[in-house]
Amino acid sequence: MAVPALGQPRPDLPPEIADPRVSHFAFGPRDDQWRILVGLPDAPPPAQGYSAILALDGGRSFPHFWRHRESGAPQAPVILFGIGYEGANRRWRDLTSRAMAPVVPIAFYRPPPADRLTGGRDAFLMMIADMLLPELERRYPLDRGDMTIYGHSLGGLFVLHALFSRPRLFARYVAADPSVWWNAGESQREAQAFAGGVAAAGGLIDPTIPVMIAQAGLARQDHPHDPTSLVRILSRIRGLEVMYRPYPQESHGTLMKPSTADALNLHLSR
Repeated sequence: MAVPALGQPRPDLPPEIADPRVSHFAFGPRDDQWRILVGLPDAPPPAQGYSAILALDGGRSFPHFWRHRESGAPQAPVILFGIGYEGANRRWRDLTSRAMAPVVPIAFYRPPPADRLTGGRDAFLMMIADMLLPELERRYPLDRGDMTIYGHSLGGLFVLHALFSRPRLFARYVAADPSVWWNAGESQREAQAFAGGVAAAGGLIDPTIPVMIAQAGLARQDHPHDPTSLVRILSRIRGLEVMYRPYPQESHGTLMKPSTADALNLHLSR
């Protein structure tokens, strides 16, 4: 995988992020690249390396993380990374499994846009695990055992899938308004299968994995982003520290600001 040299500060970020500690680089094949955003801390690395937060939908989420860290914890030795896109937005492909016809019972079902490819989440997760994280570790002094992944909406759906399929890839998992409607509640079926696997393996995850799930609006079982059923499933798994964060005054679109603050606070508290 070709990795161009480190880029310059992004000119399209808000003015307050025109900082020499903010940069980006293109990553991936020339015709299918991601934009990796990097926010260095104003602090030397600890002996074990910097901890890190990896944010999906980096074009939108990274500025929130940057502002939260710079205003609330400017000396925290935490690197911020965001995965965005060079050119066409392929997030539907990266963050979903293959779109399926409705299953019975139908829960939160709606079809994806006709012009969006789906089904690339496992390839995307493999890219993160086997290519991107080693490259970040090559470029920066990182503590790979102290990383948080954050995702909102389809990104939250992906974060849950990463937890269920690669639970030790990250130290903490944060899903904000995850798209639990995808494939008629697929995330709940994955959670049940994950719980069954933990039970078969002895019934305990050790060491504990913190999982934060945020929700905008009032809890409603008929709402397409209501994760409360999923929270109940995960809360029964010994060794998952499940934190449910409701935001009844927020909308799906405005949840990113407070949920990124929660994710940073969770990261700093460990």
